[in-house]
Amino acid sequence: MEDIKKTENGQAAEETKEAVKVVTDSDTPEGAYVHEFTKPYTFEDKTYTKLVFDFEKLIGDDLVAIENEMAAVGEYALSPEISTSFLYRLAAKAAGVGSDVIAHMPIRDFGKIKNKSRDFLISTGF
Repeated sequence: MEDIKKTENGQAAEETKEAVKVVTDSDTPEGAYVHEFTKPYTFEDKTYTKLVFDFEKLIGDDLVAIENEMAAVGEYALSPEISTSFLYRLAAKAAGVGSDVIAHMPIRDFGKIKNKSRDFLISTGF
């Protein structure tokens, strides 16, 4: 019985490790923003110590998808560069995570990431 528990626990631990992508400096795209959490952030059984935001990889369809996502929940952004809802969704696209991952972060991390999204959007002339 103990052997089965050990195997199950070992498998569960390995599955948890696989769920979180480890990012090294060589994996980071040039110009990407790397956000390191002061303490690990856990959302839906995944723990994050850092996230990489590659805003340069985004395309026009990503902006349209964000607008459609917002419209689906009754939200609209007249000025995306000052819309918190738009900016955190933009950050989620840049990091390749669901927008709920960003929305449920501690406010200090959320604010820093939202501001990076705003800075990027303004730098594009949006």
